[in-house]
Amino acid sequence: MIFPIRISKLMKQMNLKEFIKLRTLLLLITCLISFNQLEAQNIIFEEHFEEATLRFDYHHAGTDTSEVIYPEEYIKERYWSGSKKHLISPFDYGKYKVVIKDAETKTTIYSNGYSTLFMEWQTMPEAKKKKRSYYESVNVPFPKNKVIIEINSIDKSQKWTNIYSEEIDPADYFIKKEREFKYKVEEIQVNKSPNKALDILFIPEGYTVNEMDKFIADVTRLKSSLFKVSPFNKFKKSINIRAVLAPSEESGTDIPGQGIWKKTILNTNFYTFNSERYLTTKDIKAIKDIAGVSYYDQIYILVNTEKYGGGAIYNFYNLCTSDNKFTEEVFTHEFGHGLAWLADEYYYDDDMSSFYDKTLEPREENITTLVNFDKKWKNKLPKKLEIPTTASPKNINKIGVYEGAGYTSKGVYRAFQECKMKSNSTKEFCEVCEETIIKVLEYYRE
Repeated sequence: MIFPIRISKLMKQMNLKEFIKLRTLLLLITCLISFNQLEAQNIIFEEHFEEATLRFDYHHAGTDTSEVIYPEEYIKERYWSGSKKHLISPFDYGKYKVVIKDAETKTTIYSNGYSTLFMEWQTMPEAKKKKRSYYESVNVPFPKNKVIIEINSIDKSQKWTNIYSEEIDPADYFIKKEREFKYKVEEIQVNKSPNKALDILFIPEGYTVNEMDKFIADVTRLKSSLFKVSPFNKFKKSINIRAVLAPSEESGTDIPGQGIWKKTILNTNFYTFNSERYLTTKDIKAIKDIAGVSYYDQIYILVNTEKYGGGAIYNFYNLCTSDNKFTEEVFTHEFGHGLAWLADEYYYDDDMSSFYDKTLEPREENITTLVNFDKKWKNKLPKKLEIPTTASPKNINKIGVYEGAGYTSKGVYRAFQECKMKSNSTKEFCEVCEETIIKVLEYYRE
């Protein structure tokens, strides 16, 4: 802490003894502040939590301008795969944040950010006309003592607002302990203990009992493709990959626009928000019930179809299809969303200009409106660079400020002309995206 008062001015206003007392007091206050900040970032896991998960399922309802949380149930799950060292997330990522506070001291002992499909629905025209609810779920380490669970949301002015708070007693006999499923889990690659690695769990969608071998082969292929891409190739020993053998009754997935409906375990579908290639599911309960048989930090749903498409929601789930010619590109692109909260860098001629408020700086690391460009990649730019930077062959590999990103061609900018977050034509993430992914991977690696 820096106190904006000159020492010489203080000495003139008081005698030496008084000055020494004041200086000692200021140093003590500074030390106490530093100690409290350090203590907040060094919560001892074993003092507050069991090595298990408390899963909170709830309904998220509202309109384009309102939202409310309706609790559904609490479930105790066997595994905790998150870090036991980093309990308070250093990232200001996601539309929502789950916070756990000690009920007695009100000290924050855990936090993590995430996004949801409800958040995206709020930007759709339908949200202006009607109310809708989505099933959602968050995981936190299972507490040893009473805690307060909070769900916070970023409002339109980019301020955190509390939208739900409840005290939880871990001894409450209504916390469910039954297991919905007992599927086999295949370890595709396990290098470290779950608490010291990024744990990716693949769940099959639209693979029948007779297609489980295909599922494992598809996961193995995508694992190999992941480690061909930087920076994941540098973190191979800090990433665990598992797969749940959870079959569906039928192969494939729902394609509503073509009148195709399949009996699948996760109820995925194309045409989300009337976008043909947007592949998602609202069946969060099914996802989490299946994922609960294993360790996981990231859920990746692999959909057994050759149709082009995918989707991902930060710290919620990732999806891609198995047999399209662009599957490997879509796989890593979507993981950029789900793991590191990277924004899409592509844009349309008919702008979705309402998705980002151009009077505010987007919170994702890889796009900017120039409102607060100092927070982004401005310090990486060469001197006297033109802004916006002209997209041309001579600048193809040069960092700049290229107009067109976040679904709109005007007023939102990206750092490079090409990047995995923009198109399938490149095999690599740009420098800005790669640095963001590295920060997240380092967070999981101890």
